[in-house]
Amino acid sequence: MRKPAPRAILLLALALPLLPSKKIFSSPSPSSHPVPAPVGVWHAALVPVSEYPVLFDVRIVARGKGLAAFLVNGPFEVPFTAAVWDGTTLTLELAHYDARIVAERRGESLEGHYVRGLGSGVADVPFSASRAAPPVPAAPANGKAIAGTWGFEMDEPPARAVKLTGVFAEKGAALTGTLVGLTGDYGALHGWFDGERMLLTVFDGVHVYRFDGELLPDGTLAGEYRSRTNPPVSWRARRLAGASAESWLPSASGVVRAKDPAAPFTFAYPDSEGRIVSSEDAGFAGKPMVVEIMGTWCPNCFDEAPVLRDLLAAYGPKGLAMVSLSFEYTDDGARNRLQVKRFIERHGIRHPVLVAGTTATARASAAIEQLDGWRGYPTTLFLDRAHRIARTLSGFEGPATGERYAKAKKEIEGDVKAILR
Repeated sequence: MRKPAPRAILLLALALPLLPSKKIFSSPSPSSHPVPAPVGVWHAALVPVSEYPVLFDVRIVARGKGLAAFLVNGPFEVPFTAAVWDGTTLTLELAHYDARIVAERRGESLEGHYVRGLGSGVADVPFSASRAAPPVPAAPANGKAIAGTWGFEMDEPPARAVKLTGVFAEKGAALTGTLVGLTGDYGALHGWFDGERMLLTVFDGVHVYRFDGELLPDGTLAGEYRSRTNPPVSWRARRLAGASAESWLPSASGVVRAKDPAAPFTFAYPDSEGRIVSSEDAGFAGKPMVVEIMGTWCPNCFDEAPVLRDLLAAYGPKGLAMVSLSFEYTDDGARNRLQVKRFIERHGIRHPVLVAGTTATARASAAIEQLDGWRGYPTTLFLDRAHRIARTLSGFEGPATGERYAKAKKEIEGDVKAILR
């Protein structure tokens, strides 16, 4: 074979870099065409139990070079603490709840999991989302409606019925509202009523709730309630109006009492930096106080936090003091202090939030042993200048309760004014 001339070799060498490489003809790598960030509205579901999804929306927007995201339940939305897209995986953080959603984009859908730290381990619930909204029935054509106030009875073991008040609003087939008990409300329930059947769900970052029901011929409602993976609980409800609506539940201000009304309420617990804060501290001497018994994991406490923050801003200059006692899910001190710090930052809180113990041992704690009738979180105590319990509030009725929320805020402010007098 004849060898190429030197000039031909030179021309060939110059031409080689201009020839298409093998990579041009191969399939592009994922990194060469990054998947765009999943901005927009996603219709999402958590599916703790097959065939019983809990529905909500996720709204994602571009913000600077990153993203912001919002958890949407009906007319209410709250921001995720962080939203991160790495080209493949979307992570939506709810750091103040020690929770997150992690999902991959698959075309026009997101698939992944919701995970949250618990005292007993980690909750893990399948998550999915789509651009397509779930089907909603047409507005009732039979003229039937369930807007208004209802008295619920929920069956709970062992063989007892728990009373709740349901407050609902309708617009076409859309149904919104919540249930209220002695430890607060069930959050922004939303769904539909088609004239016969109803569906209400909510995911607030912690609770994963679903109510299925139907309107019976006698005008009552009945159905099943599901909370995450727990077995379904049956419920029934009847309409309430006037005096019956007011008397269905005991007054939230009459549930909790001091065991010894003449004794001062006392506490001494570490703050998020490990410093002990005590009711005997000089800064509290002679001051009326609001003491909130809460947990950073508690959505009702989440709703009450900005109300208390604003009350302290308004009445702190007039002598009001405030402290929150937080009972956490775990006995991991470092984790609990971190969650308290996150809660403080989330709400812009200026009063001490103390790590008082765990939910497992709360009832035997020094703080709660001073109370009769304590039900849960939040419980708010209003102390006079001698730190005796003058008034109490069991639970908190948040924004999803509508007019009741406005009333609850006014009543709390009235309690503050009363202990300042």
